[in-house]
Amino acid sequence: MNVEFNKKIMEGLMEELKDKRPVFNSEDDFKFSLAWLIKEDYENNVDIWLEKKMNNNKNASSSEKGDQNNKNLKIDIFIIVKNGNNMEKIGIELKYFTANLKWHDDKNDEDIILKKQLAYNYKCYDAWHDVERLENFIRSGNINKGFAIWLTNIQSLTEDCNKIEKKSKKKPSYYRFRICNNRKIPDADNLPNPENGYVELKWDLEKSEKRKKGRENLITIKGNYNVYWKEYKDLNNEQKNINEKSSNKKKSNKVFKYAILEVQ
Repeated sequence: MNVEFNKKIMEGLMEELKDKRPVFNSEDDFKFSLAWLIKEDYENNVDIWLEKKMNNNKNASSSEKGDQNNKNLKIDIFIIVKNGNNMEKIGIELKYFTANLKWHDDKNDEDIILKKQLAYNYKCYDAWHDVERLENFIRSGNINKGFAIWLTNIQSLTEDCNKIEKKSKKKPSYYRFRICNNRKIPDADNLPNPENGYVELKWDLEKSEKRKKGRENLITIKGNYNVYWKEYKDLNNEQKNINEKSSNKKKSNKVFKYAILEVQ
């Protein structure tokens, strides 16, 4: 059979995955579980690698400074789709942002303990940096198509953009990097550079080099994107399946949502 990976297919995989694994221990756990599901569903039609080094990273193990700067040029999930004599290379970058959660998954008999991740400004930067990297991998011929998949139970990251703007008296320093629901690129605040056609995402306020922690560079985005968060799993509705005291209060950190951006 011919296999074509697109956003609809990826959403279908996430819908299938949530019944097998409602919560993940870590980003690596999420990565492995999705890759395993893809291989299960498509078997001989796909070959899959985790943390695949790209071709321009072949000297990353050397001691040369330039090579060391490229040592992180890997892709989370790399897929070769085999349709007869045609092969398509797919790259997937994942982000898993978590708030505090203790959960026992009866189906898989495992205890999940998630810690609160701070520095939401950096999370947003890293999410768009993945999109930039996927676009660069496409331009360099390393992949034909890419997907950025974000999964989180941090409610403030997935709120509607208009709602956030109404609540905020002033724009935060990471305003251009926000990943809120219905975020569009380009938009009125992020128009393409007339010289090169790229949208440039950068910090709104001056910050010290130390606080940026390697995130000083602006991010350049070529494609058009619309962030739309969908529910992955609402653990408040799974009360009967977990070993904890019942509560009538709905907890926001038990609602997981995901967003998928297709990069071409």
